[in-house]
Amino acid sequence: IQLLIKLGKNPILLPFKPNGKAQHIKGFLKQFTSTAQNTAAFLSQVADLNIAMVGVDPALVLCYRDEYNEILGDKRGDFDVLTVHEWLLPRLAEFNASEALDTEAWYLFAHCTEKTKLPNAEKEWGMIFTHFGAKLHTVPVGCCGMAGTFGHELDKLEMSKDIYGLSWQPSLEKLPKERCLITGYSCRSQ
Repeated sequence: IQLLIKLGKNPILLPFKPNGKAQHIKGFLKQFTSTAQNTAAFLSQVADLNIAMVGVDPALVLCYRDEYNEILGDKRGDFDVLTVHEWLLPRLAEFNASEALDTEAWYLFAHCTEKTKLPNAEKEWGMIFTHFGAKLHTVPVGCCGMAGTFGHELDKLEMSKDIYGLSWQPSLEKLPKERCLITGYSCRSQ
């Protein structure tokens, strides 16, 4: 929100509406269908106002496209929710390009769902950072170990930590934490 305000935009934070992703992951499809119908109806109403909708968590945004379409079909409604980079990239010309003021690099740890379903995401983030005069290095990591709800479950804690230790932990330990950017909520929880 602060970034958008700095860029001269007037962001509106919508009221919380459950996405249902966890219901879908756990197989509670009847409950997920109800949640998806309710949220899709709300998002369709917002879309009728011609307001761009941007979600900050890639897995949740992609759920609106994939899982909602899968379960609701043509009853999903006509709305689009963009990831942050999908919204920013085509609008870069609206914002003044910057010379590099900060020579220290930023390090991007992208959500694994984002990397698989939006394979150009890391490159597009790099273009955005370059436009604003910042250096971005993408860090080649696999799954953080959270894997949806998996890593949030107590009985999966040790395995989740083991997966985290394969690529995320050693990469994060080598880099300045204050310069590491992580796109997924669960990844940040790890």
